[in-house]
Amino acid sequence: MRNTILIVVLLGSYGLSAQLKGKITYRLEIIKDSIEQPFENKENTDAQNEVFALMHESQPVEGYLIFNDSIAIYNVEPKIDIPGWNNGSDGLIITPSNVNLSWMMAGGSTTYYNDWSRDYSITQNAIMGPAKRVIQKPKEWTITEESKVIDGYTCYAATIDKRSDKKVKAWFTPEIPVKHGPRGFNGLPGLIMEIEDVINLWTIVEMDFDNPEAEDIIEPIEGELITQEEYVTFSGNPFGDN
Repeated sequence: MRNTILIVVLLGSYGLSAQLKGKITYRLEIIKDSIEQPFENKENTDAQNEVFALMHESQPVEGYLIFNDSIAIYNVEPKIDIPGWNNGSDGLIITPSNVNLSWMMAGGSTTYYNDWSRDYSITQNAIMGPAKRVIQKPKEWTITEESKVIDGYTCYAATIDKRSDKKVKAWFTPEIPVKHGPRGFNGLPGLIMEIEDVINLWTIVEMDFDNPEAEDIIEPIEGELITQEEYVTFSGNPFGDN
């Protein structure tokens, strides 16, 4: 009953707000304190040790959410601006020594676009050949009674179950009543202010509610439009559902 009341109150806040638009800068970092050091466990394979090394060598990156009341687009900062990438004259050279895993986890080269006025949400990328636009399914959030204050905004926790008994926890505020967030995490009755995704932490570093980029948000139209199931068949889903 208390959860029902909470949801009603949060949804009701939409009717009380003026039009919102702007640019949110998120910071994604891998929390290294809980990650095993490479070669710490003698039973690990070379591949496992390589992954642990990439995690510990990762550097924080920023992603940008441009939004209005119903539409949002999210991209990560270009690779050329990120420590850990080698951009030579022959193009980007990716080896274990220069991969920034945080960049990949934050969204990489994928564009995330949603339009709540028509319940339309896609990702666009050209990771494996020609560009594809992949229709995204709604996130199945569970809103909890847990709350805390982030940057002066009262936020509530919502979770999504993942494989291996892991959860994604998002902190959203109904005081900014838009359904947006970083990297396809969206659909809550308030802006997502923070996300705890196992070893990944998203936080907001800048909020600009007067950014001119929000005046003209352009929908990605390049690439074949396919379902998530079709994309998994095509690619093997190397980076997960998000």
